[in-house]
Amino acid sequence: MEWGIVDNASIVAKAQLKVARARLEAAVSELQSAAHLEAKEHRVGVAMEREQDTIYWEKELKKAEEEFVRLNQKILSAKDHKAKLDTASSLLQDLNNNLAAYMESILK
Repeated sequence: MEWGIVDNASIVAKAQLKVARARLEAAVSELQSAAHLEAKEHRVGVAMEREQDTIYWEKELKKAEEEFVRLNQKILSAKDHKAKLDTASSLLQDLNNNLAAYMESILK
C-alpha cells in the first residue's frame, strides 16, 4: 500500500512538474514576445527621431543656403559698386589732370 501512495505522489509530483514547466515555457515565451515588441518599439522610436533630425537639419541647410545666396548677392553688389567707384575715380583723376594741364597752359 505504501508503494501505491508513493506511486500516486510521484505521479502527482510529475504532473505538477509538467504543469510548472508548461507555465514556465509560456512565461518565457511571453517575455520573449514582450522583449521583441519592446525592441521593435525602440527601433521605431529611433527611426522617428532620426527622421525628425533629418527634417530639422534639412530646414537648417535650406536656411544656410538662402543666407549664402543673400550674402553672395551682397558681395557681387559690393564688387559692382567698387568697380563703378574705381571707374569714377579714374575719370575724376583724368579730369583733374586735364584741368591741371589746362590751368598750366592758361598761366603760361
